[in-house]
Amino acid sequence: MKLIAFAFVFALLLASISLAAGLQITEIDVNVDYDEAYTYRVEDRDRIDSTSVPATNNSKIDADVLPGSNLTFTVRVENTFTGEDPDLRGVFVTMTIEEIDDGGDLDEESIDFDLEPGNDNRVDVKFNIPLDVDSGTYNVILEAEGEDRNETSFNTELNLKLEVKKQSHDIRITRVLLAPTVVECDRKAKLVAEITNAGSNPENEVALEFKATSLGINSYDKDISLLSSDEASEEEKTYAKILNFEVPDFLKAGKFPILVNLYWKNFVLFDQKTMDFVVKDCVSGAAKAEPEQEEGKETVEVIQPEEKPEEQKEAQGQVTATEEVSVLKSPALLAILLGGFAVIIILVLVAFGYLKRAKPQ
Repeated sequence: MKLIAFAFVFALLLASISLAAGLQITEIDVNVDYDEAYTYRVEDRDRIDSTSVPATNNSKIDADVLPGSNLTFTVRVENTFTGEDPDLRGVFVTMTIEEIDDGGDLDEESIDFDLEPGNDNRVDVKFNIPLDVDSGTYNVILEAEGEDRNETSFNTELNLKLEVKKQSHDIRITRVLLAPTVVECDRKAKLVAEITNAGSNPENEVALEFKATSLGINSYDKDISLLSSDEASEEEKTYAKILNFEVPDFLKAGKFPILVNLYWKNFVLFDQKTMDFVVKDCVSGAAKAEPEQEEGKETVEVIQPEEKPEEQKEAQGQVTATEEVSVLKSPALLAILLGGFAVIIILVLVAFGYLKRAKPQ
């Protein structure tokens, strides 16, 4: 029995060794992009924070990771086999940040690649840290996997620690919608913006402004209250503003920027978005209707003669007959004709009598 148990343990050790042999994570670099964190740009801080992480278990990622940050892990993986040892195929890296997404995990995977013995390769794995994340330390599982031509699997795994920090005051414009972005005859539009408190402190004097002088837009809401994101519900830490507007008819065509400004203490600019609004000339209604009328005429002209040519000829004949009959049956015209005929006869008789009298004897 002891022999069987010993053999089982020995087999597990060999299996674990075979899984780790030939594949190793040798370097880890981390870049944090604060492009959406406008407050960092206001404070003239570098947009990107970078650090190298020791490739050992429980190493801490020493970078300022903020809510909404774009996080990129660059991982170097090496095939530690030498000589006639096998190539490793379909190697890829997977990473999991546990319980960071409202209690759920974030999982991402790199592209796959092949590694010959003694070679290495660097791949990127990217994450977007949720805006509503709680501050604290999160566990990161980093794993590399691959197999040889005999489909024998090899993998290696590391556990890292990621700390998410929050600034005391961090308010963001998290959503902007302009609909439509292009207008012509119908010049009505709607502008929507949503703001969020991503900082650790509650805010009581937040202002949101829509501004476009050329369009006559100057809307300013102040003294907005936003609770801390660590304590508040979604509704309590966000605020939405909707503005319906109409462009004057006399405004000429062009592109007009609309600014969405977010202020801390009602006057310190913390975030800003710009939306381009395009106004085009309106074609008159008469000009639009005319082609439709022409199309209608063309349809009648083409179809009607082909469908009912005999009916058209018959109708034309009826009109002509009616006009002729109406003239002959008129009593006034008949009296004039008879009277004229009698006058002619009288004149002929008078002329004949005159000629007879004037004939020499």
